[in-house]
Amino acid sequence: MPRLSVIALLIAASPIANVQAGERTHYLYLVNRAHDRVVSVATTPVGGSAWRELLHGDTITGGGDAVTVQLASDQCVHDVEVEFVNGRRAVYPAIDLCRHHGLRIQPLRAQATKAMVAVQQDAARAARHTGE
Repeated sequence: MPRLSVIALLIAASPIANVQAGERTHYLYLVNRAHDRVVSVATTPVGGSAWRELLHGDTITGGGDAVTVQLASDQCVHDVEVEFVNGRRAVYPAIDLCRHHGLRIQPLRAQATKAMVAVQQDAARAARHTGE
């Protein structure tokens, strides 16, 4: 009789194992060393376009505030995009979440900010012309 119970348990648990095969939970410890508050942190597998929000409405105060976020993914290497309260964005490319569990968000340099704004404006213009 106990043998039958074990078989029934294995059969019941098998669909759950198939759904989560390959995906694992990654934890990322974010430290905001910038002066501005971070309002969004999103990630996508390297080169991807489907960004997933990690903060879910929370913020990270500037000057050293920290938070741990989690991401379920079957891939280790992700691009991480950070958005500040003033609209500026920074992308940290190719972060290996299997090897590195922390990311220190640095203040943006004035030159980098101007270049990033120009690129964003050009991208917005191009999107308007292509109808996206």
